[in-house]
Amino acid sequence: MKSPSPKLPHPVEANPIENRRARRRREKRDSKDRQGTQQPSGSGTSKETSPGPIQIHATTRPPFEEDFIPFSFPDDSDEAPHNYQPSSPRANDKGKGKAEEPVSGLNGERDRRSKTRGRTPPSSKDQERDRTSKRERSRETRRERSRDRERDRDRNRNRDQERNRDRDGERARDRARDGDRDRDRDRGRDRDRDRKRDRDREREKDKDRDGDGDRDRYKDKPDEGSHKRKYEMIFDPSDGYANKKQRTNAASRKAPWIAGLDLDRCNNVAEMLHLEVEAFVKWISPTPEEDEVRGCIVSLIEKAVTSAFPDAKVHAFGSYETKLYLPMGDIDLVILSDSMAYSDKVTVLHALANTIKRAGITHRVTIIAKAKVPIIKFITVHGRFNVDISINQANGIVSGKIINGFLKDMHGNGDGRGSVALRSLVMITKAFLSQRSMNEVYTGGLGSYSIVCLAISFLQMHPKIRRGEINAERNLGVLVMEFFELYGCFFNYDEVGISVRDGGTYFSKRQRGWLDYYKSNLLSIEDPADPSNDISKGSYGLPKVRATFAGAFGILTSTAYLRSGIIKSRREGRSIHLRSRDEPEDMSILSSVMGITQEVGDPHYFTIQPTYI
Repeated sequence: MKSPSPKLPHPVEANPIENRRARRRREKRDSKDRQGTQQPSGSGTSKETSPGPIQIHATTRPPFEEDFIPFSFPDDSDEAPHNYQPSSPRANDKGKGKAEEPVSGLNGERDRRSKTRGRTPPSSKDQERDRTSKRERSRETRRERSRDRERDRDRNRNRDQERNRDRDGERARDRARDGDRDRDRDRGRDRDRDRKRDRDREREKDKDRDGDGDRDRYKDKPDEGSHKRKYEMIFDPSDGYANKKQRTNAASRKAPWIAGLDLDRCNNVAEMLHLEVEAFVKWISPTPEEDEVRGCIVSLIEKAVTSAFPDAKVHAFGSYETKLYLPMGDIDLVILSDSMAYSDKVTVLHALANTIKRAGITHRVTIIAKAKVPIIKFITVHGRFNVDISINQANGIVSGKIINGFLKDMHGNGDGRGSVALRSLVMITKAFLSQRSMNEVYTGGLGSYSIVCLAISFLQMHPKIRRGEINAERNLGVLVMEFFELYGCFFNYDEVGISVRDGGTYFSKRQRGWLDYYKSNLLSIEDPADPSNDISKGSYGLPKVRATFAGAFGILTSTAYLRSGIIKSRREGRSIHLRSRDEPEDMSILSSVMGITQEVGDPHYFTIQPTYI
């Protein structure tokens, strides 16, 4: 009879709540397996062998592991309690397999030999195949991860696009709502304007109805006077026009100065342009009536100033003194007073402004006290003229006398009219720049004084005039075109300055010390009254003025060529009249660069009112 082999202890499970019966069944099954492995394999007979001692390997014991765990079965169990032997360490977690069963002594060595019996070591091909399959699996894993990342990026990109589309849609809806609100506001504004217009019309109808009733009421009573409303006359009824249509057409003509000229008798373009320049200067120059009105305004101002400041003297200078002003030109005045010189300039300007307003000359005065030359500006009640008044600036009076000297003595014919060429160049240039808002220094344009000096220098330095080859008084059209050509295309603004003293010269801006490297393209003109003063250094918009001059020269040249072809075809009898009559303005050359506003075009725009002084 076989002796029962001792029961080997089973390691304690980590889970204490495992079913107790299942644990007992597993321990019985393990014990039976161990008994089967301990029987020797004899030749034919089986001998009972006593179980050998159980060997415990100390090397399998991990440090700090509890070898013995107290455990006891309940009293009603069918197995007796016994001491547990140390077991081998369990396998690691995380899916690395079940824990190994305890192995001891020879039985463990025999068990391992039985497990490896009949196996052959893998060949190199199998190993290479395993490595290849492992590499393929790793590549596939990387591809899967890459595809996952790409899918995540696409998903995030699509989410961002959806968010952007939603945001754009919200903005579009906001803009649509704002547009609807603006349209509603405009519609309401239009509706209010229409209502106001309707109310005004109804009010006018009521007034007309009341006026008709008054006329019917007093129709049979001529002694009591007429109740007809009187309107202020804007146009002079005795201006020579038969009706309003003729008056309006005269004020809106393209070239009103051309009336009365017979351009068909001209043999060439130079003669045609000369006659047109003469006609324009005569038309744009101030009439005796206009000069009288301005003189009355100056007398009113002088009377008011001298009543408040007895030692003050009022002098006119600038374009009013030289009679080179345009119909809409301003009046420049200077007050010389010792009492004003020793007082605070701001206080003097305010006192002068109050004096002008109390005299009824104007209703509003603008005081410019922080300028280089402090002035007051206002618009007169009579005539609506712009007036500038400075205090104790005597250089303007000296400059006016110098300009009058040039106008009297420069290239005159001895007929008492003075220099027609100089006056023509100045008037045409001033009108040309004034229509383009380039005639004020504070806006970057050329002032009246600078324009006069440019015209004087042009006539002084003209080579054919200096040699006496041409008469300046008989070639006004050619001089106008050459003036625009010189200062628009060829003059060296970067290095050359202009002086009109001693017969006229050009000087080097670098040697004079007037060269500004940051503003080298500006014009430098020496003041005839003060050689150390540059009168055009404030004209910062000179490049635009220069380009305008160049454009005017190109337009005049092309128009002159066109008119020359017309004259030649008419002389040779090759012209065909497509209209019943030809307008004189159609042959004008100067009108291609000059325009006339209604204020300047209507010679009777300003109504001369009687002024009592």
